[in-house]
Amino acid sequence: MTGVAKQSERDQQTHISKLSLTNFRNYATLSIDLDPGAVVFSGDNGAGKTNLLEAISLLTPGRGLRRAPYADVAREGGDGGFAIHVRLDGPDGPVEIGTGIAGGDAAGEGSRRVRINGAAARSAEDMLEWL
Repeated sequence: MTGVAKQSERDQQTHISKLSLTNFRNYATLSIDLDPGAVVFSGDNGAGKTNLLEAISLLTPGRGLRRAPYADVAREGGDGGFAIHVRLDGPDGPVEIGTGIAGGDAAGEGSRRVRINGAAARSAEDMLEWL
């Protein structure tokens, strides 16, 4: 047995095909399309590579990989909120997942909202069904 998945198995794995950020850390707006397989982010120190990973980590229940207060995650100079959106492509077809805080809510540590395929989710745990 090897640790390498066959091509047919890799084709069936769920992957992020699009990542969009609004007012998240150092990104006013960002939208990137991603292909299946390994993804490498490269750039200078402070360019925002870890911020991309943190954004992806917020697509699970909890506070993300840095466990930062939402006020720290919202872009300085923004409206106080932030949004993260991904499109996942997998064996059950595409799904759109979004999470974030409405403008002004981050300073008061307002509750994070989650939407799946445009509909409000009951909780952040609902995202796990798709990941």
